[in-house]
Amino acid sequence: MTAAWGLLVVALGGLIMGSGVWPFKLMRQYRFEHWWFIGMLVGLVIMPWGITLLGCPNALQSLSRVPLSAILLGNLFAVGWGIANVLCGLCYVRIGVALTGAILAGLGVSVGAITPMIFKGSGLFRSAADLNSPAGLTVCAAVALMLVGVLIASLAGFGRDRELKKQQESLSGGFLTGLLMTVAAGILSSFMAFAFVYSQDPIVSNLSIIQPSTSITVSIDGRDDLSGSHAVSEKGILALPGMDPLPVAGISARQVADRIEQQLSTAPAPGKGSVLVQTGQIPPTFGVFAVGLMGGALVNLAYAAHLLRKNKSWGVLVQSGRELFLAVLIGVNFSLASALMGEGMLLLGALGASVGFGIQQAMQMTGTQLLGFISGEWKGVHGKPRVQMYAAIAILVAAAVVMAFGNTLTKS
Repeated sequence: MTAAWGLLVVALGGLIMGSGVWPFKLMRQYRFEHWWFIGMLVGLVIMPWGITLLGCPNALQSLSRVPLSAILLGNLFAVGWGIANVLCGLCYVRIGVALTGAILAGLGVSVGAITPMIFKGSGLFRSAADLNSPAGLTVCAAVALMLVGVLIASLAGFGRDRELKKQQESLSGGFLTGLLMTVAAGILSSFMAFAFVYSQDPIVSNLSIIQPSTSITVSIDGRDDLSGSHAVSEKGILALPGMDPLPVAGISARQVADRIEQQLSTAPAPGKGSVLVQTGQIPPTFGVFAVGLMGGALVNLAYAAHLLRKNKSWGVLVQSGRELFLAVLIGVNFSLASALMGEGMLLLGALGASVGFGIQQAMQMTGTQLLGFISGEWKGVHGKPRVQMYAAIAILVAAAVVMAFGNTLTKS
C-alpha cells in the first residue's frame, strides 16, 4: 500500500511540475526574466525555507548537525540543475512547452533512473537494486522505451515547425537551436533528483523530530525481526523486541538511529547493520530542497537578475499585481511538485530514486503536453506531426507503467 501511495504521489508531482508554468501563458507585461525571477524566488527560497523553519522544530540547530559534505554534494548537483532550469525556461518560449517537456522527460529519466542503481544514494536508497537485477533490467527497458518516445516527439516538433512556417507564423528563435538547448537541459535536469537522492538522508533524519503517540519506521540491515513500523508511546518511549525501552520524544530520527545502533552493538549477539529511522513527516522533505538547491537557486536568480538589469526592466515587476500573483503561483507549483517527488521516492522504497524519478518525468511530460495543447501551441497543426506527438505521449506513459512494474521486482 505504501508503494501504491508513492506511485500516486510522484505521478501527481510530475503532473504539477509539467503544467505548473501555465500562468505565464496568461501574462502580457511580464517577459521571461520577470516571471522566472519571481517564480524561482518563491519556489526555491521563500516557500521551502518557510515550510522548513515553521514546520521543523529547532530547524537551524538541526541543520547544523548535517555533515557539510552532504550539503556541498547536493549543491554541486543543484548548480548543474540550475543551468538546466534556465535552459528549460528559455526553451518553453523558443520551441513551446509541449515539445520541451517531452524531450526533458526522456533524456532526464535516462540519466536519473539509471545512475542511482550504479552509484547508490543515501538512506534507504543504499539498498537499490543493481543494474543487472530483474528490477534494474526492467527499469532499463523502460528507459529505452522513453528514448523512443523522445525521438518521436522530436520528429513531431520538426513537423510542427514546418507547418507553422507554412502559415507564416514564427517561433521565438530557431527550432534547431532550441532543440539543442533542450537536449542539454534534459541531461542536466536529473541533477535536481540527484541533489535529493544523495543528500536527503542526513538532512531529513536530522530535521525529523519524534513525537509521542506516533508511528515511525525502523529499517535495520540484516534484522528483519526489528525492521518495520513501530509505535511511540504517549510517554515517548520506543520499545523494540528484545531491546531496552528507548526514550525518543523530542529528539531527531538520526539520534534515535544512533541510540538503536549503540544498543545493538552491546547486545549478546551484536548487530552491525546500519539503522534508518523514518517519521514520514512532510516539512523535512522541503528542507532537503531548501538546503540542497541553494546553488540552483543562485544560478536561476542570478540569470534572471542579469536580464532584468540588462533590459532595465526591474520596474515591470510591480506594474501588474495580477501578473505578480501569477508568477508567485509558478513558484508555489514548483516547490509543491518538488516536495511531492521527494516524498513519493521515499514511499516507493529502495528503488524509489530510479522508479520515482522515472514516473515523475513521464507524468511531467504528460502535464506539459496537456498545457501545450490547451494553450494553442499546436493550433493549426494537423496530420503526421500531431499523430507523432500523440504516439510519443502514449509511449512515455507506457514506459512509466513498465517502471512501476519494475519496482515490484525489487524483492525478487
